[in-house]
Amino acid sequence: MVRVTVNDEEADQTARLQGEQIVAYERRGPFWGRLAQFAVVVALAAGLVASTLVLDTVKSFYPGVGVFKSTPAQHPAEATVHECRRVGPVSGDGFGYWWHCAVTVQTRDGREVRTVVRHSTVTPDDRGRPVEFREVCFGKGNTDCRYGRPAWRIWAFALALLGILRTGLVLGLLMGVGVYLLRTVVGVPRYFAWVNRRRH
Repeated sequence: MVRVTVNDEEADQTARLQGEQIVAYERRGPFWGRLAQFAVVVALAAGLVASTLVLDTVKSFYPGVGVFKSTPAQHPAEATVHECRRVGPVSGDGFGYWWHCAVTVQTRDGREVRTVVRHSTVTPDDRGRPVEFREVCFGKGNTDCRYGRPAWRIWAFALALLGILRTGLVLGLLMGVGVYLLRTVVGVPRYFAWVNRRRH
């Protein structure tokens, strides 16, 4: 009695899928077949850019310092808003229009820090009045500090999870771009021949 293992079934399915893709490629011919592979590269690259911008947009709605743990501690501070500039409709803050404003932050220990905050954390409407802020510092001697408005820690936790999702998505899309770019250059039959040689 011959027993078919799961590995044999997976190998048969893989071979069948490869065969279907090779047939589709050869039906189009080398030029149009490669062009179809390159179209997938373009679509994946567009998806990478679009997904990054969407996630940047979601991140920009959060006004806090990005810390959800109890350490490092968040300290109260007060900000004075100076000049602001508007960015958009597509920028490092994502889709839409956002304010980048220069501020002077008066810290709890009496320091005055001039910095620029993004994502419309403050706007020109905040000029002329003190704005409640938070300071959190990292690194040796607490030299790397972030500033933002008071915000729920659950927001920061959600953004941390979003960051993990973003990393996985970017890596997956980059791998897809690499695979289909290789298929564009060498052709689908030679690509699968190379993949199968490496497996064995």
